[in-house]
Amino acid sequence: MNNSEKILVIEDENVTRNNLVNFLNSKGFNAIGAENGRVGISLAKEHLPKLIICDIMMPEVDGYDVLTELQLESETALIPFIFLTATSDPESLNYGLEMGADDYLNKPITSEKLLNAIAKRIETQDIEIEEIDIQTINPIISGSIQSETSLKATNERELLKCKDLLLDRLLKGLPDHISKIDREIELLRNVDPEQDSHLDELQKEFARLLALVNQVSELEKIITPENAKMLNQFNFLNSKNY
Repeated sequence: MNNSEKILVIEDENVTRNNLVNFLNSKGFNAIGAENGRVGISLAKEHLPKLIICDIMMPEVDGYDVLTELQLESETALIPFIFLTATSDPESLNYGLEMGADDYLNKPITSEKLLNAIAKRIETQDIEIEEIDIQTINPIISGSIQSETSLKATNERELLKCKDLLLDRLLKGLPDHISKIDREIELLRNVDPEQDSHLDELQKEFARLLALVNQVSELEKIITPENAKMLNQFNFLNSKNY
């Protein structure tokens, strides 16, 4: 593992963020900090870090929103993403993992757990990248340069792999968002005294759902008939016949 790789820490608590950044830099990493989710999204797109560590509970743009936004961009969608959380609630933790996060760390964080989580995620990503590189250069090493048809087939396989990953995240994320929207609507029907807060939560869930749905428009060009049938259950692909 190359410790000089850049790590982005998104955390609204100044003390926690500075401690993490300083600790990582002391261990040879190139760590940068973001004081909120909106800044974190911007820095992630600008620097394309090797790994992102992000708090969940933040004002305005929380950790879930950050992950959803970065998954919409091809350059940031596959960056390893670790959530920081002060809760041990299994439902909340599973929710983040189902959205596409690679791991989570409970606060307070020990240095050992932090370094182990980072090493595991970076090592996994390096292996995946290395496997792709080997598949690409093996024919050249053996003295057989790929023909145009063979190269096209290799590119298509990699494209399908990325597509399947995005579809998996999409289909896993939809039920949770839809269920939460249903629960919030039910509370509103009962004329809950905290109606405004529920409306705010409802708006956030719809925004996340729409962000997921928007990914489908990019995938329609390469989607398989099997996946199209699954997505048609949600009436997302009525404009095309598969």
